[in-house]
Amino acid sequence: MKVLRYIIIIAGVFLWSACGSDPVPETGSANSDSLTAQIKDMVQHKRELQEIKAAFERSRYNKSLAKYRPIIRKYAKRYGFDWRLIVAQIMQESKFREKARSPVGARGLMQVMPRTARELTRELDVEYILINPRENIAAGIYHLRKQYNFFPNADKVNRLKLGLASYNCGAGRVFDAQDILRYQAKPAMQWEFVSPYLKKLKKSDWELHLQVWPLGRPKHGYFYGYNETINYVDKIWDTYQIYRQIF
Repeated sequence: MKVLRYIIIIAGVFLWSACGSDPVPETGSANSDSLTAQIKDMVQHKRELQEIKAAFERSRYNKSLAKYRPIIRKYAKRYGFDWRLIVAQIMQESKFREKARSPVGARGLMQVMPRTARELTRELDVEYILINPRENIAAGIYHLRKQYNFFPNADKVNRLKLGLASYNCGAGRVFDAQDILRYQAKPAMQWEFVSPYLKKLKKSDWELHLQVWPLGRPKHGYFYGYNETINYVDKIWDTYQIYRQIF
């Protein structure tokens, strides 16, 4: 009990210094009870983060991160990203398995598709994107920047999320969802609106498509991988928020 009271006093001083108000008095008032609950939540949250960090440091991922951190930081800085976002993306894409290969042929730490690799080879003048982990990272981050650039009118958070979605499913799918949103006069640059409209690119939504597009179908074809893309973006973003606190 004395320890808890001490924590409350320290927290009161902190809040006073941050807000310019008097510390919350040590009383049995509702304010004191609320502050006690906040402190307990803060302590629990910090404990959970420490456990997550310790578990990561014991895992094989920590060794892989140490190996590739310099090149991740180098290219993340070059293309304007927080390096921890790239780490979260790699964890989602390949879990740092250098020879990872998806059922559709994406390869490497950043799971670059062969067709994309050919395009990036010409643009970056590198040859071994699919087999060299460092080139794979550099090319993947560059490719994410290209997707990010498709959405200059979005705020930074939504621009990142839309860029990640585009990286996963292709920019065309995102553009098609945005077309529907614009037709319905809804925000087209916010992920929370775009994500459910990816689900409206199915063939069964043909009545809606007839209203939006002259040919009666999405410009970039029907899309059925919407759940994968939505989960992809949301998981990376959640992981990134944790990594921002432990790295």
